[in-house]
Amino acid sequence: MNLQEFSKEFDTHFFVFVKAKIKKYKSLAKDQEIEDFISHVEMYLQGGKRLRPYGIYLGLSDSRKKIKETDWMVMIAVELIHALALIHDDIIDKSLTRRDVFSVNGFIEKKQTVVRGNKHHYANSQAILVGDLLYAAAFEILFKAKPNEKVYSLVQELLDEVIVGQMIDVKLAASEQASKQLILRKAKYKTALYTFSRPFQIGALLGKLSDEKQQELFRIGEKLGILFQIQDDYLDVFGDEKILKKEGMNDIREGQQTLLTDHFFNNANEEQKKVFLKFFGRDFPRSQTIVIQNLLREVGSEEYLRKEMSSSFKKIRKSIDTSNFSQQTKDSLNDIVSRLEARG
Repeated sequence: MNLQEFSKEFDTHFFVFVKAKIKKYKSLAKDQEIEDFISHVEMYLQGGKRLRPYGIYLGLSDSRKKIKETDWMVMIAVELIHALALIHDDIIDKSLTRRDVFSVNGFIEKKQTVVRGNKHHYANSQAILVGDLLYAAAFEILFKAKPNEKVYSLVQELLDEVIVGQMIDVKLAASEQASKQLILRKAKYKTALYTFSRPFQIGALLGKLSDEKQQELFRIGEKLGILFQIQDDYLDVFGDEKILKKEGMNDIREGQQTLLTDHFFNNANEEQKKVFLKFFGRDFPRSQTIVIQNLLREVGSEEYLRKEMSSSFKKIRKSIDTSNFSQQTKDSLNDIVSRLEARG
């Protein structure tokens, strides 16, 4: 199955569990407003890429073993962990929408009827708790799946790494200038291991692949993840908002340190830095987007990132094509690469 085919199959399993949990949580609340907040989760979870459960499927499928119900349950657990991470990420980033629908915090802020206290704080507090419900659901279904200790440990490792990666991300946004090493560590924990390497490993363990294949999948996943993060950083500044379905320049407004800004600060002259710092970590109108883009192009930062991405795509395809995986697995991995290339 390619990613699109898998997503359809996965969602039939995923939303059966999600709907049941939403019904349970609403029955506990017995309050219409809180029930509405919880109900919004189902819409929020629609349209995700399902990269992490697909990564588990790829690791498993190379073994040519039939997917068991307990395998789907492990995939659902990992996708729920991702959902809670997105909910918390939206709060941190002050995002009111995701994939053209309200974020959980955005929905609550719009719908709330609270009359005392700070409404923004109320919305964020309730959204954190909705995320916590998904955390509880993730480990409930993981427990029911009864995976072996190594699989359970890898799921825990994935969670540990993404939280620490997010902490680094928050620190980077508050730092005047960060080291390239810290920027890459964030990309490794928050994206590479979390999105690709650990799911690949979990699937490989479920499929009982050899240690050699597990390590090979892990390395390919790490390369894919670093590329994915670099591409995200690039598209945030130079991507088409209509295609991305989200407003651009968020990293610049938040003062987020990326490889793009790292290159700029290390290569720009003092006057260029002075102009850039008028926008970096500050709010600014969309009309100023072109000024920032031209500044980054002038310094060569855009071209630097484009070359990094081009080189990474070639290296990853070579790693896949020379691997010991089945042709089906190679095709599926190359399909992910093609989808990344199509993003721009």
